[in-house]
Amino acid sequence: MQSSDIETGTVLKAEGTSALVITNKSKSCRECGKAQAGICGKSGAGMVLKVGNQLGAERGDTVELGLDKTIHIKGYFLAFILPVIVLFLAAYAGQVLSQYTGVNSLDVASGLTGLILAGTYSFRKIRQLDKSSQLHITKILYGTSEYGVGSCAEEIDYLHAFTRTI
Repeated sequence: MQSSDIETGTVLKAEGTSALVITNKSKSCRECGKAQAGICGKSGAGMVLKVGNQLGAERGDTVELGLDKTIHIKGYFLAFILPVIVLFLAAYAGQVLSQYTGVNSLDVASGLTGLILAGTYSFRKIRQLDKSSQLHITKILYGTSEYGVGSCAEEIDYLHAFTRTI
């Protein structure tokens, strides 16, 4: 069973273990902030990406794109789990310190401080993760044809114009 959030594309050029892929229209691409702002093309389609090609896809193949599950897990942990854990630990440390010193509301101040620090740390690590990770071809959906199954005339004209410049 396939999800509607699967990103697909057409291979424009294969270069050893990497490939240039133009993305197709998908729900996840249309919902991206860049697509909604009109930065990467109408409805988010038409972005040209350099991706990993360990499966050996060739020019014209329609492929499924994805990230390693470890990158997803790291991202989710940094975005959601780490800040909550730090919030609770910092609030508990503040409560203990508040009881020891007799100063009220240290748990709130330390919890908020911990949350801000964890959020800042997580944001920086997520940006590093984003810069260091690369999409790769997870599956070849359609075999080699000139431009893949389901291409309309406008897409084929666009691809013809683009591939002349590569």
